[in-house]
Amino acid sequence: MEKERIKEVLDGMLGALKKEEVALYKALIDKTCYKKIEDVEDFYLAIVYPFEKFVSGLIRTEISNNEDVVFILKRSRFIKSHFETLIQNTEGSACCADKSRTIMNGLLDFYREGKLIVFDYEQEYTYHLPRVLFKTHESIIGFYKGLSGLYHGDPLEYLAQLLKIKNSYPF
Repeated sequence: MEKERIKEVLDGMLGALKKEEVALYKALIDKTCYKKIEDVEDFYLAIVYPFEKFVSGLIRTEISNNEDVVFILKRSRFIKSHFETLIQNTEGSACCADKSRTIMNGLLDFYREGKLIVFDYEQEYTYHLPRVLFKTHESIIGFYKGLSGLYHGDPLEYLAQLLKIKNSYPF
């Protein structure tokens, strides 16, 4: 695809895309190492990789140099969706997004500050706390490590965690 053709296609999609996304794209496309894209690898190396490097640099400079913090922030949707789906399957859909958000914030605090993930079930409001799965630091970290391995191409720990959950809490 040629650069001008890509711009034309995006201009034609303004009704479906947010204007600010297109504006950002147009502002950045001239500053990337753009080349003719012929396959998946070309697209990744020309477009995705430079922006992933930028995001990693921003996180390492402004937030934390911890590898897990970088992974959590860059892949938060991937991680959160797995926690949320399992919570929904065991507890129902009520507040499952709140519960998975609480877990994500706990993971971030643990890897940034070393703060153990401990939930206070005696507080006034507990709608945001998991009730069945992921109630302990160890269960959250174990599942997170499994997800990290899965994302990076090694599914064994993830499968072990799923088996552990399946044996403890049959769906």
